[in-house]
Amino acid sequence: MSSKPQKNSAAFFIFVNNFVHFRKKYATIYVYMQFLVLAVISFFAPLLARAHVGYVVSRDDMLLHKGPDALYLLQALAQPTNLVIIFTTILVVGLLYYFAHKNLFIGTYMRDIRFTLTSYYEFVPWILRLALGIALIGSGIHNVLISPLLGGYAIFSFLQIMLGFLMLAGFLLVPAAITAFTLYLFAFTRDFYMLGNLEFAAAALAMIILDNPRPGLDDILLFPKIALKEFKKYIPLILRLGLGGSLIFLALYEKLLNPHLSELVVTQYSLTTIIHISPAMWVISTGIVELILGIFFIIGFRTRLTSAVAFMVISVTFFIFREDVYSHVTLFGILSVLFVTGAGAYSVDRWITRKEPKISPLRPRKIIDQTPATEEKPKAKRKRAPRKKKAL
Repeated sequence: MSSKPQKNSAAFFIFVNNFVHFRKKYATIYVYMQFLVLAVISFFAPLLARAHVGYVVSRDDMLLHKGPDALYLLQALAQPTNLVIIFTTILVVGLLYYFAHKNLFIGTYMRDIRFTLTSYYEFVPWILRLALGIALIGSGIHNVLISPLLGGYAIFSFLQIMLGFLMLAGFLLVPAAITAFTLYLFAFTRDFYMLGNLEFAAAALAMIILDNPRPGLDDILLFPKIALKEFKKYIPLILRLGLGGSLIFLALYEKLLNPHLSELVVTQYSLTTIIHISPAMWVISTGIVELILGIFFIIGFRTRLTSAVAFMVISVTFFIFREDVYSHVTLFGILSVLFVTGAGAYSVDRWITRKEPKISPLRPRKIIDQTPATEEKPKAKRKRAPRKKKAL
């Protein structure tokens, strides 16, 4: 009589023991991941802090300190200490990536995250609308044209503010996005430095292709939509090219081709007291990191990881430079979208995961299973038991 309660209590004890063991194991790994993220942020935050030197340096200082200086950059590479720092950083990052890639728990955890993110695809148009809308309203309020680099354009203030509110309300969405894209082209003709804001044009182009006003007035009022469904799968590619192109331009123009522009920021904000290296080493390391990130985005290599790290790092830098948030909202929006969608078509990530189940882009939780369907076996007929003859 008492054997069944004993078995139940033993099974319950085993379940509780396994659950506690799993929680302890998961908590340990979670703590390790937190320390790893903090270490990455603390190391790369100063290096990525100056994505736009023109935001914190005056126009006169930029004109005064422009010009290439290869010898200045070679000074940093000529010092043995700096070479040791470079190779040690490459070795540590490579080892961390290798062991994280080989860890079974982290691999399973990342696959679960990717599957969960498929349910966030429906929020991609809303994220882009918020980013573009806030950026346009901020530019209009500060009397600049899209970027703080082009000040004194009060004539476009009302237009930008109106476009921003149209984006937020989801009203006349495609005309508003086309107008915003045209404004960027005009700004580019005024100053080629606007290549550093190429992500703004990419976000506007993505909004034109998506044409998804939910939630918004266009959807409520049943306005017709443009048919560009065949181009929606290229949305991550467009965003990657815009973001990666802007980072590569800033790395080459501000750091490697005009190193003394970035040196101004190093001395102005006393960055050498944060990490005790020479200003030349600061400049060349920043340029190399931005260049690598830009290449990673363009080729689509570990796009979600790169987007997450860049998002956290750029968030930290606002506490250092006190920049206006509106000038980086499109950058935050695109990083968020790429974290959701991944690299998409024409990327290294897609090539790496080609053997895994494919996730349809920009469609929530729809997994395309490539395994052939198995044929159903015919049900076996039940044999009837022979009837017993009644005794006479």
